[in-house]
Amino acid sequence: MVCVIVHVITYYQKKIKIIIAIIILSLSLCSCEKYDKFLSVHIIDVGQGDSILIKTPNNKNILIDGGDEDNNKIINSYLKSKNIKEINMIIATHLDKDHIGTLDYIVENYTVDKIYTPNQKDDSIPYNNLLTACKNKNLKINHLSKDDSINLDKDIHISVLSPSYIQNNDNNANSIVFNLSYKEMDFLFTGDCEKENESEIINSYDLSDVDFLKVAHHGSYTSSSDTFVKEVSPKIAAISCGYKNNYGHPHKYTLDTLKKYNVKTFRTDLNGDLVFYSDGYKIFTTKKYK
Repeated sequence: MVCVIVHVITYYQKKIKIIIAIIILSLSLCSCEKYDKFLSVHIIDVGQGDSILIKTPNNKNILIDGGDEDNNKIINSYLKSKNIKEINMIIATHLDKDHIGTLDYIVENYTVDKIYTPNQKDDSIPYNNLLTACKNKNLKINHLSKDDSINLDKDIHISVLSPSYIQNNDNNANSIVFNLSYKEMDFLFTGDCEKENESEIINSYDLSDVDFLKVAHHGSYTSSSDTFVKEVSPKIAAISCGYKNNYGHPHKYTLDTLKKYNVKTFRTDLNGDLVFYSDGYKIFTTKKYK
């Protein structure tokens, strides 16, 4: 009799565990579906590097940069958690290894429609790995420069603001900087551009009402000048950098400048992954970040 009771209890315990697992999965799926109608910007925590996923309401996916060579598991895991199988566009903002290190893995393991880089070549191992991966997949590498534009969806438009020309031996200055507009919201992505790039950009374009800024160069003082931050006047800023990194990023100068202009600033070194949503009229998060 005791054995029978134990078996019955064990059976129902297993059933309860299965039911709870199904409920959790269902809630998770519902939660994902709830926000699918919004544009979402995912700052993936890759430590001292950049990798950003943008998902559109029409199920198109953009990957901006791919961290360094050790980030393939992190980025792959994150993409899989978001049910990403196809990447419509990869934008490698520049050729530094902490931005393109994992892109060869992404090209090899995902369906990639298009890939863009600055019109520059490099002799680094990560760049050559990327070239090989693209060649093996018959994927042409396209280039972006100032005044190029891409219409991604009906309400989503990409305007390239920099580089205006390629500088030898200066990957950061060759960063692809672009503004992604979605209805009434503007998202500015800056790669590792420098103050000289920022100056040229604000002298060439009206960026007086940016809503979201991906802070350049992990918050280095070589970017985010007072003049630039004042001009673009972002409401929200995101910084991708490693926890207690060797470069001291983000630098106090940058944080002070952002604070001076009342920019709500969020960092991956303090929060891990950052996710922002927009309906085209506002930007919001579903988590309370530091």
